[in-house]
Amino acid sequence: MLTCWAVVGCQPTLIAEFEDKPVVNCFLEAGNSPILNISKLIAFRDDVEYTDEDVSTLLITITDEIENRSHQMQSIGDGRYENPLLIAQAGHSYSLNFIYNNKTITATTTVPDEPQNVVFSATSIGIGMFSNSIEITWSNNEENYYIIEGFTTSSTLVRGSGTDIPKKFKLDCTQGNSATLESMQFNYLGNYEVSLISIMPEYVIISQGNADTSVSTSIVDVKGNIDGGYGIFTGINRVIQRINVYRSAEPF
Repeated sequence: MLTCWAVVGCQPTLIAEFEDKPVVNCFLEAGNSPILNISKLIAFRDDVEYTDEDVSTLLITITDEIENRSHQMQSIGDGRYENPLLIAQAGHSYSLNFIYNNKTITATTTVPDEPQNVVFSATSIGIGMFSNSIEITWSNNEENYYIIEGFTTSSTLVRGSGTDIPKKFKLDCTQGNSATLESMQFNYLGNYEVSLISIMPEYVIISQGNADTSVSTSIVDVKGNIDGGYGIFTGINRVIQRINVYRSAEPF
């Protein structure tokens, strides 16, 4: 099973010859307009030279290859770009193109279809003396990649106190058709949004590299699908289920 904890962005690198290249982070989620992030690759050494390229003034286009329609992305500051007219569609392929440091940066991806025949065995989970679990199943005859993640806005902790207890969780990548949510994955009482997400191979590749710290601490060794740069440009599609987390019995 492949572990997926993909967060792409600026990272130090220990390469012998440094070249100023962009780091791209863009997820095209079906039905939504993406936010594209561009940052600079940061060297660990102090003796490298950066170009004066401004990550917030780039001319960036994302093209829907099915509709043959290009969308120019609009800068919203700090290397972030958007275009509300671009709505990612399942089954459509998209290409990214821009110039950085006098070089063309490109990437391609496809937005996968929505997960099919998704069944949650329950929509609530008890935590306490009589904790239970939730089984999730879906169709996956083609052995595509999936992840499961959950998120809550609740502030009522299951146990203890503190402000650094995660409100999110993410299970390992899988090419299977089932997964189990255990009570230990929920840190707060109340409503969680749990998503089964269909992902593309480039997501898995860069996630593996970020997770396997025994191999390297450099993003240079984690090649995503950005030709001429680093990072990820990928499509995703999800099914969301609301899960209620309650205290099943006292004492806990």
